[in-house]
Amino acid sequence: MFVMRMKAIGPEKRQKKSWSLWVVLAAVLFVVASCKKDPDPVPDPDPDPEIPKEILVINEWIWEGLNEVYLWEKFIPNLDYRKEPDPEEFFNKLLYDDDIYSWIVDDYEALLAMFEGVELVTGMSARPVLINDNDVVYVVEFVTPDSPAADSSIQRGDFIISIDNQLINRENYRDLYYQTTALFEFGGVSEGGIIHNGRFVELTAIELSQNPVVHSEVIDYEGAKIGYLVYTQFTSGPSGEWFDALNAVFEEFIAASVTDVVVDLRYNPGGSLDLSAYMASTLSSASSMENQEVFVKMVWNELYTQYWLSSDLDDNGQADGEDSEQLVIKLPHSDYNMDLSRVYFLTTDGTASACESLMIGLYPYTNVIQIGTTTYGKCYGSFTVDDWENPKRHNWAMQPIVIKFANADGYTDFVNGIIPDYFIDEYLLDLVPFGSTEDPMLARALEDITGIAPLVTKSAARRIEYTPVPVPLKQIPERIFDWPVKPNLHQIN
Repeated sequence: MFVMRMKAIGPEKRQKKSWSLWVVLAAVLFVVASCKKDPDPVPDPDPDPEIPKEILVINEWIWEGLNEVYLWEKFIPNLDYRKEPDPEEFFNKLLYDDDIYSWIVDDYEALLAMFEGVELVTGMSARPVLINDNDVVYVVEFVTPDSPAADSSIQRGDFIISIDNQLINRENYRDLYYQTTALFEFGGVSEGGIIHNGRFVELTAIELSQNPVVHSEVIDYEGAKIGYLVYTQFTSGPSGEWFDALNAVFEEFIAASVTDVVVDLRYNPGGSLDLSAYMASTLSSASSMENQEVFVKMVWNELYTQYWLSSDLDDNGQADGEDSEQLVIKLPHSDYNMDLSRVYFLTTDGTASACESLMIGLYPYTNVIQIGTTTYGKCYGSFTVDDWENPKRHNWAMQPIVIKFANADGYTDFVNGIIPDYFIDEYLLDLVPFGSTEDPMLARALEDITGIAPLVTKSAARRIEYTPVPVPLKQIPERIFDWPVKPNLHQIN
């Protein structure tokens, strides 16, 4: 049995922004002991004498935590945590076969900083590509403002051809790139191979709060004013500063009387569902926002579903039932609602989670036009569980999947990704600056809006074949919550 309390979350400045979605809920007692697996299912009462006590404490914490909150709780195998020498391996053994999203780490503080957008980074996001059987180059997809990479004039589309004077290949590309300090050589790629141009930049990663608003502008094209936003993570920042930055963009769009908005989510792996709902309210019709229409519905494991159905979280003296705010997220108020009848989204296979909730959540109320490639395909959400004892017994934290989300019409299970309306594959060897009409994805949006296609130059680089090197999706729930303080679980990845 765990005692769990609701906790208000969000930007410090949210009150002045009239963001009414954030709520404070009272403490609740969740009694599930009679429904859960025996937390001590050990035929042999003695632990393995070779397993240290601190490992047993971590294993027990993993067992108890997953058996309460995990979406696939009923599928957890009945294993003996006192016989498991490796907590990470034990955690993975308990996961549902189809679960590729839940994970565990041994550094809670580092995880907390990352979720708030604070990481040890250079500010350069680059994608490795294989240009022949063995040679790898990194292509810079974007640069975070006010970062070491930005200060060094590194730009989208730049090629990294060597690191620390070593050519990059299949074997060393990860180890070379992910260093605290490294010497990057920039060059080019041609049909003949790698081109050296003598440009070297040494970068040292710093602890950086990364603004997810990488680029924004109002594009004047064929008589239309079009708002264009490149957004790389659904995070409000440690003190709400990136929520303010997002609202500043919307304020600019409204002042310019934009008629259409293009949201570039090509490099956005997700984040806060609450922030996704807020953006949906800003981009949707005024009537859907004012009526507080359903943004997404959430499905929990059986234990939690029954609890939310029977709870009185709004203190009206009656069970909340299916209207529980832990089962339904409604469109919140936005001071910057643009009353749009259609919205354009640019996507790739790196577009995931909260991005996908934004698009499907808008389906019933706004014409969503998706351009690019099929999204990642993640209709699940997680939250962070750290040690619930005070003082803490260990520094581990796990990120189990706790909900599956669907839109108001029940659309969910897009595990193979969301297919675009207009398929355009991003050619990584010929990236152009954000906002350029030479960008094929943006150009397609401009054509759809105005009926007039921009001229897109076909460069010589397009004759070169390459293979993108697979990279794991970055996992970024926006916030960490102390256990047993249970968050408003809308705030999940």
